[in-house]
Amino acid sequence: MIRRLVVAILGAWLLAHPAAAQSSLQVPIQFDFLNPSARSIALGSAFVGLADDATAALVNPAGLIQLTRKEISIEGRFRRFEQPFLAGGRLSGVATGEGQDTAAGPQFDTIADSGTGLSFASFVYPRGRFRAAVFRHELIRVEQGFSSRGAFQNHGFDNRDSAFDALRTLRVDTYGASAAVEAGRVWAGGGVLVHHFSLGFEFDRFLHQSLYGVPDPRQSIFHFSQEGEDTAVGAVVGVLVPVSTAKVGISYKRAPRFGFSSFSGGLVGSQERTSSEFKVPDVLAVGFSAAPTINFLITTEYARVFHSQLRADYVDVLVNQGESRTRADRFSIDDAGEIHVGAEYLLSGIARRPGVRAGVWFEPDHSVHFVPTPANDLLDERIAVSLSSGRDLWHYTAGARLAVHPRVDVSVGVDYASRSTLVSISTLVGF
Repeated sequence: MIRRLVVAILGAWLLAHPAAAQSSLQVPIQFDFLNPSARSIALGSAFVGLADDATAALVNPAGLIQLTRKEISIEGRFRRFEQPFLAGGRLSGVATGEGQDTAAGPQFDTIADSGTGLSFASFVYPRGRFRAAVFRHELIRVEQGFSSRGAFQNHGFDNRDSAFDALRTLRVDTYGASAAVEAGRVWAGGGVLVHHFSLGFEFDRFLHQSLYGVPDPRQSIFHFSQEGEDTAVGAVVGVLVPVSTAKVGISYKRAPRFGFSSFSGGLVGSQERTSSEFKVPDVLAVGFSAAPTINFLITTEYARVFHSQLRADYVDVLVNQGESRTRADRFSIDDAGEIHVGAEYLLSGIARRPGVRAGVWFEPDHSVHFVPTPANDLLDERIAVSLSSGRDLWHYTAGARLAVHPRVDVSVGVDYASRSTLVSISTLVGF
């Protein structure tokens, strides 16, 4: 009788307080701001201060000045990303050993998001002191499915979060045109970026057969969804200054905002439809490259990615669902200061000079963070644990140049971190 009463109270509480936000925010959207081309990947994605091939059209348009003949660049990528998220376990209290309540501490499952496709293509046309280029780039592609069994808590008596199923898709493709001009000792360039955006998100909460039993998808209590398809314009500008055997470069990518709509509703309470915007973070990068010898090259880059721009609008929409709206000011996202370093060595005495490359770069944690309230109640505990899986990452890169023809350059590159693997193959054709 007591157990049935507890289940009834828990069910009524969940119906009145759906709280979708922490379950969707705990799985951050992974932005792939790595520069295009296998060569750049192998160099630790440090290319703003080098920018000496057709991919400069997007990375740093000023670098197009270095190209004296028409050039085509094509890149294909395989990418796998893993993200842990809270799926069950016990956050507080002692496991009873009954039903699904057998694990002490939170249990995290892993989302594995992978894909293969054409990620970049460009064409550069040089004429006199000017250069022009057109390109297409796959900026973001996310396909994530995840579900939770519902974690147990105890602040005086046993509670259990409702279970959920979720599916999220996000894609941003960029089409652009860039130009560059040589102005004395300074090269300058800029471009217009047309971004196409599509977003889909379906999130459903449901109860369990009993407090300690398995989830029952038939007992749906809450639905949250997002959808959007939009086209907007951004821009990129860059400067490159050659100094003897070195170069210093800077670029800034201004990304647009996209419109999308959200719907939320449960068995108890009103339904709500809202319209908001999704801001892709801007990126400011400063780079330096030097060639001490004809065979050896080093390159570095510092990139500031303004992830905090997601805090307004997109994160606010998720936060302001259910109970989380009372704690909206306690969520935050940090901007990320990425450090990239790479080196290249070309083998002399061998036809077409094949080469090897390696690099490393640091990616600071840019997931959503939460500061509990002084009460540190059930909701604080659940949100804090849900958003605890973010971490700093070190990426290690390597690759090779395979010059198969005097006018055809084929490169391979690999970027590896504890939560991601990227393999890139690209081709440059000059004519």
